[in-house]
Amino acid sequence: MDADPNVRIRKAVPSDAAAFETFMLSAWREAGPDAPGFTGASEEVIADLATPETFTASVAGPVRAMLLARIAGHVVGFVATRWVDESTAEITGLIVHPCNAGQGIGTALVERAIGALDPRLLESVVVRTEVDNHRAIAFYERLGFRPSGATTEDVAGDAVELCELVMSV
Repeated sequence: MDADPNVRIRKAVPSDAAAFETFMLSAWREAGPDAPGFTGASEEVIADLATPETFTASVAGPVRAMLLARIAGHVVGFVATRWVDESTAEITGLIVHPCNAGQGIGTALVERAIGALDPRLLESVVVRTEVDNHRAIAFYERLGFRPSGATTEDVAGDAVELCELVMSV
């Protein structure tokens, strides 16, 4: 599915912090605190992730990058990446506002994010999601990711089981 032609995707910059914060709080509230992708997150955790300092750290520098999807100037999704080592990148976050789910925005964000990584270095991309987030796992598998194992991560004091998926490029 092609993304809505009204969707504009571009690299995030520090001045996008306020729009990102509005998006994150709205997406969290719409999805609900127990929704896959938000497991263990409270409003305080979401607000902390969206502070200008945290946001700027996510969009700046050679190791991390973030792309924002907008419709009519409003953020409707994001994808964040970081280099894990010299040949592996990780998708550290992908959220599309629940009101915009199913419109191809997530696919467009992931494809653009992978395309923005240095192809001379990139051999694989990894992503982690909750083991019971079957929708996300199926989404990543449709994009060519394959399950490679499971791990447990501490999220706001809760142990969350994660499925790791890898794509070779």
